[in-house]
Formats: sequence, C-alpha cells, structure tokens
Amino acid sequence: MSPSSPIFFESILFYKGLFPFLNLHLKRIEDLASNYRSEFRMSLGEFESLLRASLHEGSEQKLRLKLNIDGSRLRISCIESEIIFNHSFNQYPPIKLSIYPHYLKPLEKQSAWKYENPKIYKDSIAHAFENNASQSILINEHGEIVETSLSNFFYIIDEKIYTPPLQSGAVNGVFRRYLMSKVDIQERCLHLNELELINECFVTSAVRGIVGVYQIDTNDFLTCQIDRLKKDLAIETTIIHRLSDR
Repeated sequence: MSPSSPIFFESILFYKGLFPFLNLHLKRIEDLASNYRSEFRMSLGEFESLLRASLHEGSEQKLRLKLNIDGSRLRISCIESEIIFNHSFNQYPPIKLSIYPHYLKPLEKQSAWKYENPKIYKDSIAHAFENNASQSILINEHGEIVETSLSNFFYIIDEKIYTPPLQSGAVNGVFRRYLMSKVDIQERCLHLNELELINECFVTSAVRGIVGVYQIDTNDFLTCQIDRLKKDLAIETTIIHRLSDR
C-alpha cells in the first residue's frame, strides 16, 4: 500500500435476504480504484458471494469493508459484519445533531469516499454524545456544512430539497446517489449562518435510509415533509424488488 494512500471503507446493508444497493456500492469502489489509477476487477456476482460468506446469522446486518490501495491494485482487506438491533432500515426515529467546531474537513481527492479519519468517525461522534446528540455536523474551511459524522446531509427551504455539493468535501454516498436519482434535489452550499433559513432537514445513509433531524444544537425543526417523503418513496417495499438488480 502506498504510504500516501489512506485506508478506505464501505458500509453495506444486508436486508431481507439481499444487499439492496449492491450495484451502487460496487460502482463506488470501482470509482475509487479509477480515481487512484488502481486495478479492481470483480463482477457483481463475485462481490455478492464474497459478502455472503461474511454474514452472521440474523435478518439485518451491516457489513464494513476495508479497502487498501496496494501498489497498482485496490483490494478488500477486511470484511466485518455487525447485526443491527433496535431500529430497522428507513425506520429510525428523528435525531439531534451538534455542530463539530474542532475540525474542518479538507477539500481533497479522497473526500468523496469514506476513509479512516478519527477526527470524523471518532472525535466528532464523541462530541455529539457529549451534547446529547447522535451525530455531529462537519464543516469545511469555508464555513460550509458538508455532512455529518456518519451520513449525508439534506435540507428543505421553501419546499425545495437541497444537499451540499461534492465540491464542498461531501462523501458521494450510495443512498445520496439513489435519492438524487428518484427525487428533485439540487446541490447548494449552506453556511452555518444560514441554518435559520431551513424549514426541515434530514440525513441519509445506505444502512439507515432517511433519518429526520428534529434539532441542531438549539435550532428546532419539524419533520412533516420528511415523513411524507419517506412515505411517497415507499423504500421499504420497493427496495427488494427494484434496487437489487437481480
């Protein structure tokens, strides 16, 4: 592995016997390999077989893949499986977020993917817990909201849905790709001082689906439009039949 190459990871959901967004996960891994001019050859069927071999007994699980750039090749070095408890996909209750003031996410080529960064995935979550929140909001050097500790960030102003652009440093999340293919969503930079303009906001991930946000520090939000969005998409019932690409 090149000393300048970080360790990347990919979180994949196993839900009702399938890996719902498997084609999008594989595409993102292939994009990562291309970005680093590395070789990665694996068919969708080979990818699924590899993941199934790592499953535990249980109906809903999260698989965490570690990916290394090893010379001219990108390889999957580790697959960890964790059974999901308490809440099922796209049925998580609204959460509270807290702004993380101790780190500015850099604008660099690996920002579009998840990579091992304790300041994002450890320190910002610890900050959230200290403030009775679930995740922290990350900002970049321009004072723009980028994403949260674990999710992409979306917000609604005057009934229009927006999300921070990838150029701001946001991860090009699998569920972000899916949602933007199904719903009219525009990319728009959002500065911290614009939080009062937001009517509602939510976060997304391929493991949790859409999760409403009821509070950011002391700013309170409703989740009415988000509840309607989840109902209109009916993701829980369509995901198995239309997103598995079988």
